[in-house]
Amino acid sequence: MSKKIFVVTASPRKRGNSTLLAESFVAGAVAAGNSVSVFDAAKTPITGCTACNMCWKQHMPCVCDDDFNKFAQSVIDADILVIATPVYWGTYPAQ
Repeated sequence: MSKKIFVVTASPRKRGNSTLLAESFVAGAVAAGNSVSVFDAAKTPITGCTACNMCWKQHMPCVCDDDFNKFAQSVIDADILVIATPVYWGTYPAQ
């Protein structure tokens, strides 16, 4: 059965290892008959959470009007969420 897969990449380096890994995953998932969309979070203006607790209270995921609101619904609609990010010093990069 075909799945709706949403891939979020977050490598700050152009053609970084995480991006290359995600591209391989996407190629395999598409070859297997799945629907795949990709969002590059590292190259997209998204502000950090301000802990205002206003999530979804103004008919959008976040009151900060940035690109997070453009991809949040894709995360909700996906059957599978894949996050491909580098690991620096034991955690993912802040950006």
